[in-house]
Amino acid sequence: MADSMSRTITTDEASRRLGQHLLAVVRQQDARIPAHRRAPRTVAEMRARLAAVALDDVEQDACGLCGFWTCQCPQQRAALVTAGTVGA
Repeated sequence: MADSMSRTITTDEASRRLGQHLLAVVRQQDARIPAHRRAPRTVAEMRARLAAVALDDVEQDACGLCGFWTCQCPQQRAALVTAGTVGA
């Protein structure tokens, strides 16, 4: 019984050490990559990049609802018609 318990502790310790080593290697390799070339790894980093791109030029993106560069959504058409920008 004591033999299996010591084996479990040794395995847990080995797993912990391996995890620490791998984390150190990943951080070391990441540090070598220039900041402008790094891919975002967390959700917050990805959202920040997407927000920065979206804020640059809103007109450079397709409609999120219909997917067209010039919106084909019924709400958009209704707004244009009531504003008088679309001819009959």
